[in-house]
Parts: sequence; structure tokens; C-alpha cells
Amino acid sequence: MSERGIPLRFSLLGPLEARRGDRPVPLGGVNQRAALGLLLLHANTVVSTSDLIRALWDDPVPPTARKMVQNAIAAVRRALPADGSVTLRTAPPGYLLRVDPGAIDVTRFHALVDRGRADFRAQEWEPAARRLREALALWRGPAMADVTETGTVWPELTMLEETRLAALEDCLEAELALGRHHALIGEMTSLVEEEPARERLCGLLMLALYRCGRQPEALAVYQRLRDTLRDGFGLDPAPELRDLERDILNQHPGLASPLRTAPELAAESAAAGAPLPTPVPDEAPETAGTERPVTERKRASVLLVRTRVDVGFGDSECVDEALNELARVIAEEARRYGGLVRETLGSVRPVVFGFPRSHEDDPERAIRTALAIRERITRRVSAFLGVQIAAATGEVLATYRDEGDNAPARLSGALPHAAEQLLAHTRPGTIRVCHTTARAAGLGDGDGDAPSAAGRELTMPPPAPADPSAGTGAPLVGRNRDLAILRGLLGDVERRQRPHMATVLGEPGIGKSRLVAEFAAALPGPVLVGRTPPYAGEALAPLADALRSLPGGTDAARRIERSTTEDGAAEWRRYITGLALDTPVTIVLEDLHRADGALLDQVEDLTERLPPVPLLIVVTARPELRQLRPRWSCGKRDVTTLTLDTLSPEDTGALLPGTSDPQVLGLVGGNPRHAEEYARAVRERTGGALDGAPPVPERLRALAAARIDTLPLAERAVLRDATFFHGRVRVDGVAALSGRTIEETAEILYALERKDFLVRWRPVAAPPERSGCFWGEEPPRAPERASDREYFFRQPLVREVAHGQLPRSRRIAKHRRAIAWIATLPADEIDLLVHHYRQLVVLNSPQLANDVARQARHALLDAERRAAAAGAHETAARCRRAARELRPTPPRPAPSRAASRHVRRVGDPPVASYN
Repeated sequence: MSERGIPLRFSLLGPLEARRGDRPVPLGGVNQRAALGLLLLHANTVVSTSDLIRALWDDPVPPTARKMVQNAIAAVRRALPADGSVTLRTAPPGYLLRVDPGAIDVTRFHALVDRGRADFRAQEWEPAARRLREALALWRGPAMADVTETGTVWPELTMLEETRLAALEDCLEAELALGRHHALIGEMTSLVEEEPARERLCGLLMLALYRCGRQPEALAVYQRLRDTLRDGFGLDPAPELRDLERDILNQHPGLASPLRTAPELAAESAAAGAPLPTPVPDEAPETAGTERPVTERKRASVLLVRTRVDVGFGDSECVDEALNELARVIAEEARRYGGLVRETLGSVRPVVFGFPRSHEDDPERAIRTALAIRERITRRVSAFLGVQIAAATGEVLATYRDEGDNAPARLSGALPHAAEQLLAHTRPGTIRVCHTTARAAGLGDGDGDAPSAAGRELTMPPPAPADPSAGTGAPLVGRNRDLAILRGLLGDVERRQRPHMATVLGEPGIGKSRLVAEFAAALPGPVLVGRTPPYAGEALAPLADALRSLPGGTDAARRIERSTTEDGAAEWRRYITGLALDTPVTIVLEDLHRADGALLDQVEDLTERLPPVPLLIVVTARPELRQLRPRWSCGKRDVTTLTLDTLSPEDTGALLPGTSDPQVLGLVGGNPRHAEEYARAVRERTGGALDGAPPVPERLRALAAARIDTLPLAERAVLRDATFFHGRVRVDGVAALSGRTIEETAEILYALERKDFLVRWRPVAAPPERSGCFWGEEPPRAPERASDREYFFRQPLVREVAHGQLPRSRRIAKHRRAIAWIATLPADEIDLLVHHYRQLVVLNSPQLANDVARQARHALLDAERRAAAAGAHETAARCRRAARELRPTPPRPAPSRAASRHVRRVGDPPVASYN
């Protein structure tokens, strides 16, 4: 087929190319390509010979440069088509290339950018983003990459690259306005790494991270930009960037993500491979595509920092700089200890501990943050700023706009007011904490003073965390098999002279550290223990910590902490290898679920990177390690994973004082730490006699709440819905309470099972009947459907804590949803109503309790009649008994005058005490 009539197209946005249809056109050597590229950049415009010479050569210019340009032009003419569609002719003082502008990708790029920017200025975000993306898709790499590789630097190419970056920033901003921040994070992070000093790009990344609930990372982007500008150019970020940082610190409502439409949500869900969320029916019905709000009640610690400015100081600029420095110090220390900086209230900056996830040591984190802030500002900004700091711990009500949010939109409750009351009693330059915070952080209640609203002034830091290898003094029960496995592994290491790693997994309090301490106590060789710090620290901190117990190991530990991850880990391996050449060595690395990815990479490959030496590495971690690394140690040689199970009721009873109450045994759930805390609570309250179930100890509530917070918000919500079912948890029941589809609910419940929050209910199979199959042959079973699965809680304590995290109004609404769902079940299951009606009576206010009880009694009597008509007589009897229990109690008659005289005569309390 003839190529005549097929237009010739030129591509400069990448390596220089000329194509006729699908076939490339040869363009010759570097000089010829460079000359053609410059002519195309100035198409239909005369380009002087001197401009061509300057474009082809830097100083010194060769003496034959003009002749070489003529040769290059002649070669370009020979490459052009003979049909006259593209012509190159001499035009003083140089050359003119006649070509259709649409045949050059640079021209098409500029046209699309102009149209996209027009839409952008008109705030037509969807067409702006689409056209700008189309323009950016024309780029195949750096403009004229094959020419610029020779070191050529043209102003035209620099301007073209700047246009590309500006168009990219416009496109990203338009897509952020469309609410696509989740999808843009990866692209924007890579761009900022390539252009670390580009302020607008960094600002867009900060905004995207903030909208994704990643406030600390957004602030870290600003810190890196500021350091880059100061170190490289001696400049500060622009005022717009400083304002953005302040707005992020203050959680300014103007930074919130715009609402997205249902089609956009569907498109993003399809792109991510996730189902579109189903609306939650609630007190106010929702429509498809709207957000799914979540409200939860949690225990948290609030740190308030108030600034008082000396108005006589006079220099407004210095005051502003000092306030910005104080804001930066608060943000950095809050990020270090896992706090969330909230919106500034006047001169008060709040930091909340317990969000986006709670920890069992949130009060201690708040105190350490307060001490770190005071130490830093005392050296720098306190000359004319009076700073007061107060910390309080209690319950807050957190409201999330959507299950995808990482941080709550609103915090309410009595705790913020209690913290403000503390702040009013705080002197400038001091720290005041409430008594709950002091007790939880291990500081006691002070010098014997009675707890008061004024709290106590902090004069000492909280004690250092206890050594996890020291044990608790309680006997180790029910772990003989696990001890034997570890001892057997150590024997294999000594016999084979090869390293081996054992990972001990288990829920909080299951006894991982206690087991390892018992194992290490009987070892004759050296045992090195390193703990992953609960707060932000060096990546190799646990490896360095393990060396500090050795003579002379402190210097090596310090060198390792100062080195990069790869170099420090290599030096640590050399040090340990030299130690193991003389005697078998055991290394314990505690709490590896807190480690970052760099350390996990090093530890996971230890057995493959170490030489053949007798070395046993014992790693302890919570199940979160499996969430971080689902394939932890899979496929590695010389590795063992040991998962600690709960204790039997007999072993659990050995840790409890006296005769164990079945209710206490149920709450303990076979967890040794839970048993020890209950035993301590019993000793403190009753002196050692166990009489009924005491309240759940506060330490255990914090531990269970911290574990629940490892779940995403959607899984937390479904877990709380599951707590409304006693015994077996049914998928269709949880779906009815949560307003989700059965398929989505089944998927989330299965995820909770994999994370050891739930256990699958597996009924005992009945023996096979003779009819239909031979003796001994099991009849065929229908495949299990996800909607037919039933579960129960692995830890009753987790169920109780999760249920208590729902506000009272939400619990009332959930019980009513459960009642509506039970009404659709067969008659023999109608007695499930009893529990929910009882809870409704308890949860409602005293003014409404009688009305609710009357409604419940009528509903249960109707349920009794329905069950009796269906022949479910036991179910009918349970409903009848429950209805009888809900009868109103008749008022007690007032005591007679004679009885009153008798009561007073014998010296008993007066009649008024009986009311």
C-alpha cells in the first residue's frame, strides 16, 4: 500500500520520533535530530543559523559549525516526504519549517492544557481533570530525551518541562476537588520525591494525606520541605504553606474532603476491587452513595497547652515566630508519642491520645509528651510566652463522618471540660494532671491528698516500663508443651550449629514474655533481650537494646543506632556471630509487632543472612504482626512459629484466689494476664476472698480497647454489632443490625475470625443414618454458605469492652433493630426477644422505663401466643416468664405511725432512710 496521503507526525515529548502511520521515519545522527527538534519547537517560524549553532554546541563552537549545520539541514530535507506536506526551506537569516501544527505532539499538548486550565479557572473540575490527564498522557519521558542525553540544555525544553509540572499540579488539584485523594497518594508521593522543593506539589500532598486521615504524615511533608528550602536555598516555605500547616494542626473544617457523588464512589470502588458500601439504616435513613457515620465511646487522654503572651514584649513578628515554633514542637512531640493534634481553641492547643487508635498506655504517653514539650520550650520560646499544660483521662464520644476516616470529626463529652478545669489551676511553666491520669501512669494519687478537681502538679516522670523478661512472680501454668518446644529448638541449634528463629505469637496478656522469661531463666549461656519501644525510636532499637546487656556492648549499640538500617544490621550480625562462635547464644526480641518495615525485613531474613553458628532467636509479637506481614517467615528455612492458646479452666483457676466464680472464669477467658489483674482487684477490694465477679479492672479495659482499635473502623463497627448476640453470632442478624448486605457482613465476620476475635461455631455432627448410605459412610454434605456461618467471641472480655464502646442511644437503636429482625424468624426462635426487651428497659431513662416495660410485656405476650400456636411450648414459656418479670411493682405502703414510733424507740435509722 502506498504511503502517499498518510500524514507525517512528530513526537517531541519523549525521544524525538517521526512516524508515518505505524512506521517510523529514520532521522539520522545527533546533529540532524537536534536541528529538526529545534525547528519543530519553532514550527512555521524562521530559526536563525546562529540559534541552530548555539543549540547544537556549547562553547567552544567548532570553526566548521556553519557548514555542519548546512549538512544537518540537507539531511533533514532528505528525510521529509516528497509530497510537500512538510517543507523545509531557506529563509534569511536561517530556515523555515512548514508543517501542520496538529502533526506535532507539543502543539496538541499546549492546546489541551489551555482548554483544561480554562475549565480549571471556571471550577469545572471533571472536564479540567480529564483534559489535563489527556495532555499529560502525551508525554513518554523527558522531552527530546535522546538529544538532551548529550548534555544539551535548551530554554525551550526547560519551559516545556515547567509547563508539564504546572499542568500536573492543576490536574492533581482538580482531582482533589473531586474527592479522589485516596487514589492520588502514591502518585503524589513519587512526584514529591522527584521535586522535593516544589511548594505547590508538597501542599497538594499535605492536603491529600490530611483528607486520608494521615495528619502526622502531612505534617512530616511540610517539615521535609522546610528543611530542603532552608538547607538548599536559605528560604522559608511560602505563607500559603505555613497557613496550610497551621490549618492541619487546627483540623480546620475548610480542609475537609468534598462530598462525592454515587457514580464517582462506584467508579473508585470498582477500580479498587471493593464493593460499594451499603447504606446503614438508622434513626435517619441514608441514601446510596452517602457517607456512613460512626459514633463510639472510648477512653482517651487529653493534653491541653495554653499560651499566654506578654503583651508588653512589643515585637509582633517575634511573637508570631515563637508561636509557630511552639506549634511545631507540639506537633512533633505529639507525633512521636502517638497523639492527635486537634483544632486550636483560642490560645489552647489540644492533643488527644487514643485516636486514631488507643493504646493501653495513653495516659503515660500524654505525660511524656507534656514533659518533652516543656523541656523543649523552656530552652527556646518561654522568654515571653507563659505556657500552661494540663492532662486528663476519661471517656469521650467520638463521631466519624465515614467509616473510611482515620480521625474523628468531633469529640465530645465531659473529658474536655475536665481538662479545661485542670488548666485553670495550672501555674505558668508547670504541668497538672488529673488523678486518673496519674494512677494509670503509675504515679499514684500524690502525697496522700484526696482526689479533687484541681488534680495534682506533675513533679516526676512516670516510671520506666517494666522489663518484659522479668516475669510477674505468678506461677507459669499450662505452658509445659510450649516450654518443651523452645528447649527442643535450642537443642537442635546446639547439635546442628545453625541459627534458628522461633516466633511466639499470642494476644495481649496471653503470657508470651512470661514463657520466654521462664525459658531463659534456666539457660546456662548468654541471653540477650531487646524490646521494641512503644513510642517512635530508632529503626534498630531492639537490636541495639539486646547488646546493652553485654560487657562493652553499649558502644556497639550506640554505633548501630547511628548507622543506616542496612549497615547497622550488618554490624549487629557480625557482632552476634562473633559471640556465638564461643558459646550458644539466645536472643529475645520482644513486641516485634511495633517494629517498622525496615526492621521486620532484617529480622525475617536473619536465619538466611547469618553464618552457621549456634544461635536461637526468639521473637514475641501480637497477632498484629500477621496483619503487617501475612507471610511472615513463610518459605524461610530454620524458622518455627508458636501460637499460644488460652489456658484451660483448671489452669486459669490456679491463678485466681479461692474458689473461682464461673462468671469470673468466663470473663478471664483463659488469659493469664486477665486472671492476674482480677486477682489483684480481688485482693485490693476484699482482701483476698473472691465473692462474685468484681468490676473489670481498668488495665484490662485499656488492653482490650487497644486491641479492638487495631481493626479498621468498619470491622470495629461490625464487631460491636456482634456483641448484641449472646452465645452464637449469626451473619443475618449482624447484617440486620449494621444495615449491610449479608455478603459484606459475612466477609467482615470472616476477617474477624482470621484475626482471632471470633471463633467459628462448629456443631457436633450427628451419626450417619442407615437410610440413604452404607454403614460407616458419611452422607454427603451441602457446601457451607458464608451466610450460614455462626460465631462466638473468643474473649468474653473483648465482647464486654466492645459493647460498652457504643453510646446508650446507639445501643437502644440496635436493640430495636434486633427486635425487628427477630420478628421475621420462625416461631421457635421468638424467645430471642427476651434479652433485647430487658435491655431496652434497663437502658431507657426512668421516665420512659415504665412505658417501655409495658410495650415489652405486650410484645412478649404476643410472642408467647405465636410460639404456642406453632407448638414451640418451651419458647412460649420463656416469653411468658419474661413478660411476668416486666410487670410494674406495686408501690410499697407507708409505714404506720406505730411502726415509726417502734423504729425510733429501738434506735434504728429513721423512717426516711427506707424511702
